[in-house]
Amino acid sequence: MAKQKEVGVYVRLSKEDSRAGESVSIENQKLMLVKHVKEMGWELKEIYQDDGFSGTNQNRPAFQRMIADVKQGFINAILIKDLSRLGRNYLEVGNLAEVFLPEHGCELISLNEKLDDMMVFRNWFNEQHSKTTSSKVRAARRICAENGKFLGTYAPYGYRKDPANRHRLVIDDATAPIISRIFESRAAGKSYRAIAIELNNEGIVSPREYYYQGKDRQNPCKTNGLWSETSVKDIMKNEVYIGNTVQGKAGTISYKNHKQVGKPEEEWIRAEATHEPLINRGLWDRVQSLSQRQYKPRLRNDGEANLFTGLLYCSDCGFKLRGQIERRKRKDGSERKSVSYMCGTYAHSGKDACTIHGISEKALTELVITHIRTHAQMVDCDEARIIEEILFAQGKDSMSYRSAFTKETEAHKKQIAKLDLLIESLYEDRVTGLVPESMFKRQVQKYERDRADRLASVKALEQRMGKLLRNADNASTQAVAWAAMIKPYSKLETLDTETLLLLIDRIIVHEAQIIGGKRVCDIQIFYNYVGDINWLSGTEGEAVADCEREAI
Repeated sequence: MAKQKEVGVYVRLSKEDSRAGESVSIENQKLMLVKHVKEMGWELKEIYQDDGFSGTNQNRPAFQRMIADVKQGFINAILIKDLSRLGRNYLEVGNLAEVFLPEHGCELISLNEKLDDMMVFRNWFNEQHSKTTSSKVRAARRICAENGKFLGTYAPYGYRKDPANRHRLVIDDATAPIISRIFESRAAGKSYRAIAIELNNEGIVSPREYYYQGKDRQNPCKTNGLWSETSVKDIMKNEVYIGNTVQGKAGTISYKNHKQVGKPEEEWIRAEATHEPLINRGLWDRVQSLSQRQYKPRLRNDGEANLFTGLLYCSDCGFKLRGQIERRKRKDGSERKSVSYMCGTYAHSGKDACTIHGISEKALTELVITHIRTHAQMVDCDEARIIEEILFAQGKDSMSYRSAFTKETEAHKKQIAKLDLLIESLYEDRVTGLVPESMFKRQVQKYERDRADRLASVKALEQRMGKLLRNADNASTQAVAWAAMIKPYSKLETLDTETLLLLIDRIIVHEAQIIGGKRVCDIQIFYNYVGDINWLSGTEGEAVADCEREAI
């Protein structure tokens, strides 16, 4: 099935095309392009409007924002009136159309080249009443959700609805301790199944059964009424227990099809600190790290698992590294055992597919311990500065994006001010008789329509700017969480699987080189929450294996 087009409409008007402050050309472009989007049944994601910019200038605010949206995957198609709207530098336009957009999976559509006079109009206008009504209901629910009002049918286990306000959650003293116990058991390393068995053995009522008991009703669902791995896992993933309300995880396909389908996480509506939490952030982060990184490692012949299994990746092919064990006899007859890792692609297909990318577990362990300890000591010494540097580095990528938003918003506001003056002038001309009534009405309608469009654009831009700022706030939370997690490891001496899963997301292993007679292997350590921060300490993630080649 073809992917739904998520369209960005781009319109441009140069200064020489403008007329008396009125963007007639832009108005016509928008009308035609938006109409075409609706007729084709595509999704209109955004209208990008550059007013008063020459086609020879690529540094246009809306154009640059559109390019940023393509990179982010916000749109997968661009609709224009003709290629001249994109620009009049044909080399740049050609590179954009033939290289940049295809590389990012974005289609360029020209209306004048694609529009066919024989195209049949859909019954779109006849369906607008139902669609508008549905949109208003959804908009109202979204506003409530964004304001932190709980809209669920029943309260999550551990809470109950406030009798004085059904959109507010309060702690249920009867079940709140069970939630705390479940999280603490998981943090201690117990599996979902083990936790469910314990709760069932003690006769603790499951969430669904507890709900119906509170209603003094029989559970209409045909279930055994017991705790299961799924019910325990669902509790672990619910942010309600740290005081957040996350809603809109599912919705209907459309206003015509009421089938419920899951929504991507980026469309969920998250409101923070809406009620009293049952779990502190530290315990929540620990459980999430363990739950998200769980895997069943392949055991070696000796029944043990390799320490770094599931964390190591080849820098060239991206495949996971696999562990192997090598045994050698010492002179005294005892056995010497060493563990090492190599690229899985190389192991399966040989040197024609990839190179070995080998590293010993001993050398890697020493490096990772040093890396963790160094950054933990840095956090312990000056936590505020470290967090600030991490956030600064992460924020540089979004600065240009936010700048484009600001410039385009300011451009719209300036044009709105001009339109206000034009409307005021028209009223004066009508009173003095300089402008006939019919012309007055026609011009005012055009100005008002343009003004309304620009106000809507300003509102949309401000909303997206707000989302960027919320993402920045989330980055701050994650940086603080990382600092809190790594800080206790400033004197780390030994490494275990639990510590690795808690702190590290993945480790990229590069091909080794012989430098000064020693085997040197560069690695990149990506931490949970903050990613690669080698730049923070000035380290390059360099591991030196000894000359005895314990690695391979």
